[in-house]
Amino acid sequence: RIAEETAKAEGKPEAAMTKIVEGRVTGFYKGEVLVDQAFAKDAKKSVAQVLQEAGVKPTAFTRFRVGS
Repeated sequence: RIAEETAKAEGKPEAAMTKIVEGRVTGFYKGEVLVDQAFAKDAKKSVAQVLQEAGVKPTAFTRFRVGS
């Protein structure tokens, strides 16, 4: 809903609204959801793809912050 309202406020055409919203939501998930993020050692694969290839399922995770 927020992505749709933002696109309307930017004056985007109504016909393209669905694709714009889908793109913004997809971009959000790729940045925020662990299994949708790019794998650090091979950005061509997602974390989900690497886990599937290894035959494992995530049960927990730890977040590391680099820098201050």
